[in-house]
Amino acid sequence: MRFELLAEYELSQIHEASLKVLETIGIHTTSERFKKLLLDNGCKEEKGRILFPRHVISNALKTVPREFKLYGRNNSPVLEIGKEKAYCQTCVGTPSMMDLETCEKRDATVKDLEEYTRLADSLEFINIISPIFPRDVPQEIILTFETATLLRNTSKPLSICIESSRELPYILELLALAAGGKEALREKPIAMLPVSPLSPLEYGYDPAEALIDVVEAGLPLGVEPCPMMGSTAPMTVAGIAVQHNAEILAGVIASQLIKPGAPVTMSSRATFMDMRSGVGLWAMPEMGLAGAVMNQLAKFYGIPSAPGGFCGASKIADSQSGYEHLYNALMEALIGSDIIGSAGSLDNALTSCYAMLVIDNELSSVVQRTIKGVEVTEEKLAVNVIAEVIETQSNFLEHKHTRKHLRAGELWVPSLGDRQTYEKWADKGERIEDKARRIAKELISNHPGLTTSAEVDAQFERVLERARKTEIGS
Repeated sequence: MRFELLAEYELSQIHEASLKVLETIGIHTTSERFKKLLLDNGCKEEKGRILFPRHVISNALKTVPREFKLYGRNNSPVLEIGKEKAYCQTCVGTPSMMDLETCEKRDATVKDLEEYTRLADSLEFINIISPIFPRDVPQEIILTFETATLLRNTSKPLSICIESSRELPYILELLALAAGGKEALREKPIAMLPVSPLSPLEYGYDPAEALIDVVEAGLPLGVEPCPMMGSTAPMTVAGIAVQHNAEILAGVIASQLIKPGAPVTMSSRATFMDMRSGVGLWAMPEMGLAGAVMNQLAKFYGIPSAPGGFCGASKIADSQSGYEHLYNALMEALIGSDIIGSAGSLDNALTSCYAMLVIDNELSSVVQRTIKGVEVTEEKLAVNVIAEVIETQSNFLEHKHTRKHLRAGELWVPSLGDRQTYEKWADKGERIEDKARRIAKELISNHPGLTTSAEVDAQFERVLERARKTEIGS
C-alpha cells in the first residue's frame, strides 16, 4: 500500500536543483582526510568549498546497494533494510526524560538509559534502539558509555549517532566484542552508525572523520543532517528538500568513493522554526511532508531511507502527541520507509518518555499493518461464503471462514487501546497515557536483565576504563 506525494517531473526538478547546489555551491569541511578523499576522486575546490562534478555524483550513485541486513544478536531479529517495512527506531540523543513516577521533565540519567533500553527491548514493534543522553556520566565518553549500556540491556539492532569521531574506536571495539569479533561484526552488523553534518552544507571535522571510519569498518552508515526551515534552510518544503538532499548526497557519494557498495541510508530529518518563539519544531504536517518528499527521493535513487517520524511538539504523552506521531510516521510509511525514527520522543525530540514509547509501539504496529495493504484472493473475496450464508439462512458468525480468518489475524488487535463497552471501561476509567505508564513499569520490572555474558561484560569494563583514562585522564 503506497502513494506518491510528488509527480515524476517534480522529483526530477528537486534532483536537478540538488545537483546544481553540489556543482556550484558545494560543501565546506574542516577534515583534511575528507577533503583529500573528495579531491582525489574528481571533486574540485573553489574558494574553500568542495564542488561535485555531475559525473562524480552519477557514478557514485550507481554503486549504492538497494538493500542490506541489520542483525540482532543471536541472529534474531534480522531486519531487511531496503524492503520498505517501516521499522520503528527509538529517538536518539534526548537529554531530558519524563519521569515515570512524577511525570515531571528532568535530566536523563544512567538509570533511565538502562530502563528505557529494557523497555524498548520488551516492546514488539520497536525494532531498532538508539540511546538517550544521560547527563550523569562524563560527557567526554558519553557515546562509549551509551554503547556499552545498550549492549548490556538489549539484543535488538542498534543505531548510534557518531557525534565524536574520537570515540568511534571504542564504540567499534564494544560492538565487535558483542558480535563475536570484527569479522563477525562486518558480516552481520548489529548496529548502524549515522553521522550528522551541519546545515547548511557543512561537513564538520567529527562527522566527516567518522563517516570515513564507519565505512572503512564495514558497518552501515546513515547520513543524517537536520536542517531547519527558515533558520538553517529555505522557508519552503521544496527548498529544504533541495538543500537536505544535497547534504545527504554529499555523504552518500563520499561513502561510495571510499568503498563502492558500502551500505548507507538517507536518514532524513527536516524540521522548521516557529518564528513566534524561535523553537525548532518536529511537528506536523511539515515534518511528515518533508520526510515524505525525502523518502520519495530515496526511492528515486534506490537508496534505503530512515526519516524521523514518531515525533511532535506536544510536551506530554497525550492526544496531541498521538495524532502528531501517527500522522508523521504514517505519511512517511505510505510513501515507503525502511526505518522511522524518534519513537518515544516529546517536545520536538528533546525529551524521551516511557509512556510515549509504549504508545508509539502501538502506533508502529498500526503503521506496519497499514502498509501491508489488503490481500485480494478468491478465498478472501468470499463469494462462496456469502452464497452459503444466504442459501442456508445462517450467519457469518458461525461460518468456518470467519473462524479461519479471525485466527489468521485478519483483524488488527490493540495491545494498548481500549475497545470495551463504555460500562466496562468505566469500572477503572483508565486513560491511555496512564495505562501506557503502568505497562512501562511492568515491562521494565519483568525484563530479564543483562543481555551480555559475564566475560563480555568484563571486557566492556576494560574498554570503558581505557576510554576514561585516555579521554578524561581519570
